[in-house]
Amino acid sequence: MTAESNLTLKGRIFALAAGCVLLVAVSEAVLRVVFPHWNEFSSARFIVIETIPGKGAVGVGRANFDGFFAQNNGDFRVRISINEFGLRNPEPIKNADGRLWVVGDSMTFGWGVEQNEMYSSRLAGLSGVPTYNVASPGTDLCGYQMLVARMPKDAHPRAVLLGLVLENDLRVYDCLAEWAGSATKPENPAPTVPSMIDVKSYLLGHSALYSFFTVSLKRVGFLMPLLRATGLVAKEHIKTTEVDIGKFKSVISASADEIIRLRNAFPSSVPFAVLIMPARFEIRDNDPYYRHVRESIVLALESRKIDVIDPLVPFREAGFAPTHFRHDGHWSALGHEIAAKESALWARKAIDLPAGRKDR
Repeated sequence: MTAESNLTLKGRIFALAAGCVLLVAVSEAVLRVVFPHWNEFSSARFIVIETIPGKGAVGVGRANFDGFFAQNNGDFRVRISINEFGLRNPEPIKNADGRLWVVGDSMTFGWGVEQNEMYSSRLAGLSGVPTYNVASPGTDLCGYQMLVARMPKDAHPRAVLLGLVLENDLRVYDCLAEWAGSATKPENPAPTVPSMIDVKSYLLGHSALYSFFTVSLKRVGFLMPLLRATGLVAKEHIKTTEVDIGKFKSVISASADEIIRLRNAFPSSVPFAVLIMPARFEIRDNDPYYRHVRESIVLALESRKIDVIDPLVPFREAGFAPTHFRHDGHWSALGHEIAAKESALWARKAIDLPAGRKDR
């Protein structure tokens, strides 16, 4: 190959590359106009990371955010309104004083349902006890303690209800050691190679072109098996982890102990209960592993004198599909309604509120 032909080949390659970049840029610009809701699929729009002094970092809502959040597979599109304190409440943080605090992660936050459909909201109506939602997606038992710790010092709950997700929340905890470890981490850690989830999350929040293609492809039924087989789309409602049998007792014990630590953040006179969020696989398949998990954590909590609300039976009676989204593991509005009804029975009794009367 002569120098002239080599130069010509390089020119063609450069022209092709430049054309591709231009095409992507133009497509991105056009789609941002004709597909204005492209960024509604990213939760990063309304979730930020906040550092709690003496503890660590926890996700909270972006103060005063008001917009829509949608699942790109079509499961839901709901309005998310965050108050000035970073919580999904229609009322300001000063109203948290004297209410029943409902603490938890994305399920309690109301992932995929409207604000008035969240079980914390429905609980207030069914029990007559005013509630305040203290939840954020992506948290666990250490995170729940941080969410409570960041609440204003002059705000005191009338009662506390913790939503415990059996699929996510149980592990070998030592929150005190984890917080101490986070305090010694370097401010500028060495960069790491981003995972596929990191890349997808970034593109979802920054590229209209990516959002357009993911939404379009997920609407084409015959393509879904191929997308799942290649790992580009995760299979829905599958078990990902099970605790090693040798660590099982430690997981249950450590989780229950951290719940006690959370409970002890409040005066003993404040009623406290744990709402067990049964695993999808026990509701759907009567899975023996998750049945063992549920029974074990219930026993551990009851032995520690913690009130437990276990709504498995009404969830199974209602059925798995009606109480959950088709592709997403979170509860539908019906699931929240069931949780609220079961929790209301405890709330009225714990606060000693006679039937027919609403707490002021």
